[in-house]
Amino acid sequence: MIGALKGKAAVITGGGSGIGKSMVERYLAEGASVVAADINEASLKALLEELEPEYGDKLKILKVNVSSKEEVEAMIDYTVEAFGKVDVVINNAGILDNLLPIAEMPDDVWERIMNINLNSVMYACRKAVQYFLKEKREGTIINTASLSGLCAGRGGLAYTTSKFAVVGLTKNVAFMYSDAGIRCNALCPGAIESNIGSGMREPSKLGLTKAVTGNSGRHRNGSADEVATAAVFLASDAASFINGETLTIDGGWSAY
Repeated sequence: MIGALKGKAAVITGGGSGIGKSMVERYLAEGASVVAADINEASLKALLEELEPEYGDKLKILKVNVSSKEEVEAMIDYTVEAFGKVDVVINNAGILDNLLPIAEMPDDVWERIMNINLNSVMYACRKAVQYFLKEKREGTIINTASLSGLCAGRGGLAYTTSKFAVVGLTKNVAFMYSDAGIRCNALCPGAIESNIGSGMREPSKLGLTKAVTGNSGRHRNGSADEVATAAVFLASDAASFINGETLTIDGGWSAY
């Protein structure tokens, strides 16, 4: 899909590493201008150092704590200021919860997961839709949900709940604003080689035992680039009539 996103301006959260970084790379390669947003400033600087020689001013970086409504809203404003518009908003940042089932779930973990995985998506979607409506522009929103947003047994309680909510949010936004030319879809990756699991140091024994049920049916893990390719498609004109959908990217793992 060479040039599939030519002329588009995008902002991608969690853009400093993992799936988000692959999305940044693919969007730039397809002709988009991109704001890579992440809370990890070091990863953003490394990303800029790596990609700026090839893409120059088409790549901007911005440190953002997505659990902050003010910072998320400022992120959308920054993208408009940097590129004169925003066409694509990708809510990709997220964290895991150590596979904790409900009997082991502390309040602070629940609240942190909801703030980062769900509230941040609402903040960005709301700000983006308000911008699209005000400017009378068509726009695309892509939310990274998870296979855990469709199947309840592959993650901990908070992570699973947050991702189910992201799927519902996605469908509601799509239905409410389709007549304004606003599309909102969700990616639902399965097991992907990325850094999201780096913070999961002490998984629940019960949660881990339950979550790996059916793993024998998974022939391999996916790559971050395979998810990024799907994100390119959903933002391209080729997906112009796809709205309110969940695109599962799991190599058939959930088909058993």
